[in-house]
Amino acid sequence: MTREILTSTLAALSAELADAKRQASSLNIQMAKLQASRREAYYEEQDYPDSAGRLQSLTKHVGPLNERRKQLTALQERLGRIGQALSSDKTAWESERATYESVVGLLGRIERQIVVPAPVAAPEPEADERAFKPTTLLGIAGRSVLDARKAALNPNDETAVRYEERLEAAFAAFLDIIGDKPLNYYLPIHMQDFATVLARVPKNRSKYSIFKGLSLKEMAEKNAKLPANQRKQCLAESTVESNLSEVKNIWTRVAAGVPGLRDMSGYRVTMPAGTEKAIDREPLAVSSINIWLRDAVTPKRLKKPHQSWLPLAALLTGMRLAELIYLNKADIVDVEGNEVIDVRRPLLINGEEIDRPLKTKTSKRIVAIHPLLRDSGFIEFAKNTRGNDGFVFSRYLNADDPPDAAQKQMSNWMHAIKIHETQRQVFHSLRHNAKHWFRLHAGDRLADLQCGHALDSVSAKYGYKYLEPEEVQKVMAIPALKGVDFSPFIPR
Repeated sequence: MTREILTSTLAALSAELADAKRQASSLNIQMAKLQASRREAYYEEQDYPDSAGRLQSLTKHVGPLNERRKQLTALQERLGRIGQALSSDKTAWESERATYESVVGLLGRIERQIVVPAPVAAPEPEADERAFKPTTLLGIAGRSVLDARKAALNPNDETAVRYEERLEAAFAAFLDIIGDKPLNYYLPIHMQDFATVLARVPKNRSKYSIFKGLSLKEMAEKNAKLPANQRKQCLAESTVESNLSEVKNIWTRVAAGVPGLRDMSGYRVTMPAGTEKAIDREPLAVSSINIWLRDAVTPKRLKKPHQSWLPLAALLTGMRLAELIYLNKADIVDVEGNEVIDVRRPLLINGEEIDRPLKTKTSKRIVAIHPLLRDSGFIEFAKNTRGNDGFVFSRYLNADDPPDAAQKQMSNWMHAIKIHETQRQVFHSLRHNAKHWFRLHAGDRLADLQCGHALDSVSAKYGYKYLEPEEVQKVMAIPALKGVDFSPFIPR
């Protein structure tokens, strides 16, 4: 493109120079003619006086013609210099251009001689579909964690199943309150937001029609707007803390496989003001125990022995209600001359052997039978039971959730005899009575082994994991609970 412009410019200047040369030549001819005419007019003026006017007219044109001639001469010289410069530049440019074209041609020939292999695309690395990204929704990533846990879960382990249900409920609550967002959306402070709303959610909300169809956040807002005398009791502090713990558990597992996410598990939440404080269960008052035992042997209660024996059995063994519900007469065995309850054994239901539903690993244990259980007639009752598959409290096993059914009946019974106090004085309080009783007379280690609690020190963990025969005898030898009247079960 540059060469064409330069050539065109040079041609135009050359044409202008040629035209200037032609004008100069024409002007020379005109000047020559004018000078001849002037000389002729001069001589005529000498000979003929009337020719003076013509001479003056010719002389008047000489000045401008001379000036034009000078201009044309200067233009001719300038154009000549430009032409020479352009001609010189053209020569240099053409030389450079020739060198450039030569190099380009050489490179082209070299390039044709080099065979460049086509790039080979790297294979895509194999990735698990659960290799989530920061933009993945929490609902999807969290669901994969819960599904993986559920797949590994023993369906017969009721404790594990219930914990899984709590995880599911807490996860659903978090998505309801905070929202199902990409993983990189969540901030640690969202745990505080979750707790703040959750602490205002009404307890037993499914029982109230006014909350039907509302989200948890909407329930909290609606309940807060109710008059004080109509406002429903909100979730307790322990429930809020439990939900926080479960969500943190899920988040920790999700974040472990996704880089760059914020650490929400370590965020310290401030419990909202006004949250109902957790109530610590206490041992049942001795006076309440005596009321209960007297009522247990009334004709009305004895018609339902699956109910009337539960309080006494819980008090003297320290067993949980769910453990007693699945007690089988085959669990009462002799170990080196001592009759004990062995809850390490699997259950046999409809001819199929299944794992016994227990709360923790340490719940698998040997339970010493105190003489009061034998004297009261409970061991005889248990051994002679005609319940299905030999279960002592088989009536409860017909329910969808046997421990829950038993818990509700015990709660109703305690309310009826006016010894129930919400969260504080409940059926589980009897386990507190038993633990205090065993600890007082047999020591911490034997009390933990008897009740199925984890040993709380390294030194305590040394030794046998279950009660040994001499330890069983120690438990059997402890005195009766002080102040408790067992006479309704043990006639004089």
